[in-house]
Amino acid sequence: MTCRFMVAFWRGDTMNSGHFKGQNAASFMRRDNTFSARFWQNALAATLAGERDRWALWCPVFFGIGIAAYFSLPIEPPLLPLVFCGVLAGLITGVAHWMGAPRLSGILILLLFALFGLTYSVWKTHWVAAPVLERAQVYPGMSGRVAAVETFPDGARIRLKDLDFGWRGRGDPVPEVVRIKLRAGAYPGIGDRVRLMARLSPPPRPSYPGAYDFARVAWFDRLGAVGFSLSDWEKVPRLSEPDLWETAHIAIQQTRMDVSAALQAALPGIRGGVMAALLTGDRAAVPEPILEDLRQSGLAHLLAISGLHIGMIALIVFVTLRFLLALRESWARDRPIKKWAAFGALIASFGYLLLSGATVPTQRAFLMTGLVLVAVLTDRQAISMRLVAFAAMVVLLIAPEGLIGPSFQLSFAAVIALVAVYESYRFGGGKQDGARGWSRKAAFYMAAVCLTTVIAGAATAPFAIHHFGRIAHYSVLANLVAVPIVTFWVMPMGLLSLLVMPFGLEAWPLSAAGWGIDAVLTIAHWVATLPGATGHLPPMTGWGLICVTLGGLWAAIWRHRWRYLGAPFVIAGLASPLSQPTPLVLFHETTDQAAIIWQGKLWVQSTRRDKFTLSVWQEKTALPLGGDWQDLMALRETPLHCDPLGCSLNITLSDGRAGVFAFTQDPRAVAEDCLQADVTRLPIVPHPSLCRERAAITPADLYRDGVHVFYDSKPALGVETVEAARGHRPWTKSGLTSQRSVD
Repeated sequence: MTCRFMVAFWRGDTMNSGHFKGQNAASFMRRDNTFSARFWQNALAATLAGERDRWALWCPVFFGIGIAAYFSLPIEPPLLPLVFCGVLAGLITGVAHWMGAPRLSGILILLLFALFGLTYSVWKTHWVAAPVLERAQVYPGMSGRVAAVETFPDGARIRLKDLDFGWRGRGDPVPEVVRIKLRAGAYPGIGDRVRLMARLSPPPRPSYPGAYDFARVAWFDRLGAVGFSLSDWEKVPRLSEPDLWETAHIAIQQTRMDVSAALQAALPGIRGGVMAALLTGDRAAVPEPILEDLRQSGLAHLLAISGLHIGMIALIVFVTLRFLLALRESWARDRPIKKWAAFGALIASFGYLLLSGATVPTQRAFLMTGLVLVAVLTDRQAISMRLVAFAAMVVLLIAPEGLIGPSFQLSFAAVIALVAVYESYRFGGGKQDGARGWSRKAAFYMAAVCLTTVIAGAATAPFAIHHFGRIAHYSVLANLVAVPIVTFWVMPMGLLSLLVMPFGLEAWPLSAAGWGIDAVLTIAHWVATLPGATGHLPPMTGWGLICVTLGGLWAAIWRHRWRYLGAPFVIAGLASPLSQPTPLVLFHETTDQAAIIWQGKLWVQSTRRDKFTLSVWQEKTALPLGGDWQDLMALRETPLHCDPLGCSLNITLSDGRAGVFAFTQDPRAVAEDCLQADVTRLPIVPHPSLCRERAAITPADLYRDGVHVFYDSKPALGVETVEAARGHRPWTKSGLTSQRSVD
């Protein structure tokens, strides 16, 4: 009886039987004193029994936990022992189920999914392994087959396969794929073989500990080098004829480029670039100021083809086909026109997937939309958390490395939150909709758009802050106005232009779509210029991100009152940046750049060097740029003093100690700086007799470990480096070096 009251407490129910009829479970719990361990054990078991239909939803979660555990390891785990442990764990789980221990077998199944996620990630890492360039150098006569082309105003960017480095590349590992930025002008077609001179280097590592790791992404993309051309390209004969799969790929990519060019030709200027981005995913013609306005107003997701765009296409085609089919009364009465429309929407969504480049986020969006349409075809519930769990499992099986990227986290955070709210409250629907007037329908729609924006924005905000360090304060306002324009005007006109493009009639619908694009861009610029349009916040810690993720999943997956136990974990995760100390000094991986944190601003050695790294430092520290060191020394109470031999930074630490950093520029000052400074950045590797008692960072240390970040900690200064945060993995500098030594 007591366990029943406990379950009722978590559910928020009122007891309706026995002596306690009509009493709320909470009031009973306050009077009951049987809080033994067995009481809580039985109450937990009874509560879990009431959520039995939700147990399976935790399988993809634990699969993801295994993947996240793999990418958080400092070293690469061996594959064979993990496979052995997986087989052993599977046998133990089977024995537990055969012996009739459902609780134990349920726990073991979840742990088995976690182990499967870990093992699968290790296998995927080994399976995609491809050669990576060892060092930067120039290849004067390299050639390769063009696999992809991205156009930009200052020149195209191509990917080459089937590489031949010529005489200069003899003895070096030849990457499977390289990416090269061409000079401005004409660019080759997909499938052509070209020869050129290019400077190639290994994929770059992060510019800050814990920042976006392009080298890891390149590893799973089998991209072995990046660089730029030093000469014009020339077309050369192919080594072999393309097979059927390659021919289809070339045709799809060429069609995508032709459609993008036709859209921009029929709708010149910025509007054509935005239209091309919406329909083909080609954002090269969208100027950076426009992109910045969209980011600051919270509308950047409109240009990143995702579930919103696939859903728009599916919705437009579904509604249009169903309306046209319903014009014939006999079909509307006797035929499954809803399923016919769903099938047509599925075909249109697949075509849009190919036209947009079939990137991983677009594949994920198509999978989600496709499952909804298949549910309509099979008379299943179209929107459910099981559908989301199945989609997440399939996506992680295709690309487990996507779990730690912003795209996966943002899209599934929004979808899970929206589906959880939908399942809890079941907004709209029913026969009441037909009785509503147009004014009430419009008000309901606007409220739904606003609520959807609030829910999706709240769910994605922690991950957006963690990855990008910014939040758009007026995104609800911007989306409330812009999303309906894009949904009901721009995208339908864009689809119509694609339909009539073979007949050369795309200019008329595109002209109409341009009016909507102008309205969206005007809204974006107006919102972006509002006071306090964006806020900058430091990223969460690792444990903070875990708390937000698991706390949010706990609240979304369970249905009864105990789901609110996830809220404290989300709050703790959001507050995790407060536990991080503010950096004092940042050393670039070269000796010609550094940054000082002073009076809540970032002061860099030079504002003209490596602007990308500078933007990353601003993003991760959430501090504005104060200026360069000349500006800092112009302050009245400056802590920085420079002379021809170098610079010295004198600050007071939190415990009252004096902290001295030396930035030595002339080797003659090495001995003096090492004696006086706590940390010295040296221009050379000093003699072993020098700098033995103080921290000295040499060019070799910076080259090996990357960016150094120094913190105020006790009893000594704390330091964190990029390579220490990355660990010893196949895509890191230390991992690649060890692989070459083994080979």
